[in-house]
Amino acid sequence: MSDALLMMRIDDDDYDEFRDPLKALCDGFPGAYWRALEDKPADQRYPTEFVSALMQSGFLGALIPEEYGGAGLSLRIAAVILETIHSTSCNAGAAIGQMYLADILVRHGSAAQKQTYLPGIATGETSFLASAISETESGSDLAGMATTAQKRGDTYVINGAKQWARNALHSDLLLLLARTSPGSADNPTAGLTAFLVDMQAAKKAGLSGQAIDSMNNDGASDLVFDGLELPLDAVIGEVGKGHDYYRELAQIEAILFAACASGDSAFFAERAVNYAKERVVFGRPIAYNQGIQFPISKAYIEVQGAKLIGNKAAAVYDSGQQPGPLASMAKHMACEAAWLMADACFTTHGGFAFAREYDIERKWRDARVMQITPQSSTQALSDIAVNDLGMPPSI
Repeated sequence: MSDALLMMRIDDDDYDEFRDPLKALCDGFPGAYWRALEDKPADQRYPTEFVSALMQSGFLGALIPEEYGGAGLSLRIAAVILETIHSTSCNAGAAIGQMYLADILVRHGSAAQKQTYLPGIATGETSFLASAISETESGSDLAGMATTAQKRGDTYVINGAKQWARNALHSDLLLLLARTSPGSADNPTAGLTAFLVDMQAAKKAGLSGQAIDSMNNDGASDLVFDGLELPLDAVIGEVGKGHDYYRELAQIEAILFAACASGDSAFFAERAVNYAKERVVFGRPIAYNQGIQFPISKAYIEVQGAKLIGNKAAAVYDSGQQPGPLASMAKHMACEAAWLMADACFTTHGGFAFAREYDIERKWRDARVMQITPQSSTQALSDIAVNDLGMPPSI
């Protein structure tokens, strides 16, 4: 199927049947809720009530096939769900994994894994919120992954450490990538295997984790695997194919995070415009000033362009094709546009943007962090350079 045959809606208010109830749900978690969390110690900042409400709503099961109890909806609708959440005072970072991580089971899980886990994930009874990929020394360089999984009889023994595992201590299941064999010179990411970790069993077996004192409420933590034993049926798909599976997952992840960034842009735009109309200086609203109008307008242009690319990437995926670098393009553009709109909103509010009660500085931090996670802007640019433009890989 060529791009010319793709069906892509371009209106901004599509799927109101999803947007309206989501906005109503998010109204129950205003800025005061999130600010109160930030006043707590690092290990108590996770938005448990918000995540529970989303789980119970059923929206997070959007991508799971109907045969396993999910809604079987398109990636475009999943993007609308996340965009709507982020257009409010809320942030889906603590729950987004529930929406897309299960795709690795849908595509590559065994029949037993699908029947055991997918129905519970679809209804929210089982939380699948976390992945453990990044490491202290190698970061996002998967070829340098040092965490090992050694087969011993009827188990795999895991040794190593993972860093910035978002939501790991609040999730029933964890997607773990570990090395089962060395890579080769021509394929350094070969030998990585995907595992499904039962976190309750793992904690009882001694898995240790430390919450990271960060600026965001995503429950990030460091994990230490010291001889953790996993059963053979914890392997997802084929041994040694974990990198390929994660690359597939990363495309969905990028498109959904692009939608989150677009939602943040909508939040900043609404706050900036409303404040500009209300704030009177020198006898008239500051909305009359081009110094206020132009930054917002410029950011708005970038936001609209990013949304079109994001919609196209979702349409390509929904048509059965792999979006490839288009997914990286969508996330990069959306995150850059959100940062531009956040800056315009900050400029519009002036010193009041730093006042916590306005929620601008909190959402501003959320917008910034998406430029570096889960795929950084530099990774996105490299992906586009190599796979879209045919340039050599950077060293």
